[in-house]
Amino acid sequence: MQTKSTRESIHENVVVEPDLQVRCFSYEDAGVRVPAHWHHSLEILLIDTGDMEVNINDIRLRLQKDDFILINSGDIHSTSCSENARICVLQIPYPFLKSNIPEYDHIRFRTGSCGNREMDRTFRLLLRQLQEYGGQNSRLQKQQQPELCPGLSLHFKSLLYELLYLCISGYQLPESDRGGRFSDTERARLIAVTDYVNAHYMEPVTLQDAASVVALNPEYFCRFFRKNMGITFLEFVNQVRFSHVCRDILHTDQSIMEILVRHGFTNYKLFRRMFHETYGCTPSAKRKEVSGR
Repeated sequence: MQTKSTRESIHENVVVEPDLQVRCFSYEDAGVRVPAHWHHSLEILLIDTGDMEVNINDIRLRLQKDDFILINSGDIHSTSCSENARICVLQIPYPFLKSNIPEYDHIRFRTGSCGNREMDRTFRLLLRQLQEYGGQNSRLQKQQQPELCPGLSLHFKSLLYELLYLCISGYQLPESDRGGRFSDTERARLIAVTDYVNAHYMEPVTLQDAASVVALNPEYFCRFFRKNMGITFLEFVNQVRFSHVCRDILHTDQSIMEILVRHGFTNYKLFRRMFHETYGCTPSAKRKEVSGR
């Protein structure tokens, strides 16, 4: 049986600044889909530019500029951005949440707007301020301007605690609304399977392998997975491989065939079709566009 820390490292090892205890960053997406995964952290996303489609458990949302979303610990989610979207991310690790909110295990937050425009505006402003200060308080900035560190760190923490207070006071779901389509057993099975695929996607992964992870016969597992994830198990495996392949194509100079082989994507025809459906061009053309060469 995997421990909690092992499971999280498979999906999203949240590396934080020791003084800040959270991870705050932004990134520009080239349109790569992030397949279904989960983590123990509370993750909050703010759309700076572009748009993003987010699937959380059984909910599909389309976010546009200035929209934000809260992704609860344990939520199985996937994301897909428009090209050149810029996303601000705040990841608050479980130990930090548990130490500051002892009842955190029994709390769930609504995914987005609380219906109060002023509170939403304040929430959005705090996220942007955290993004600004988180960037300024990097290790590199500490080395360059050490005299600013104490004030920046203190202000960052005050903003973070104010945001958490807003989460608790304005975005906490009533107990009657905390249920979802997944039962505890279904969620545990899906988490185990997504863990397994993320750990072994570079190897041959069969339906029988995945079914044995959750002690189900292959025929029942096939129906179970499609019902709860909306795609077949093989489609999910290919999505995981595809996301890794695309990132390497767009951000390295390695040959496309070498990248495909390393990530276990053996069906080149299928890969080309998925790539064209995503980007509307060939892998070579997209690499040239992104690199500017």
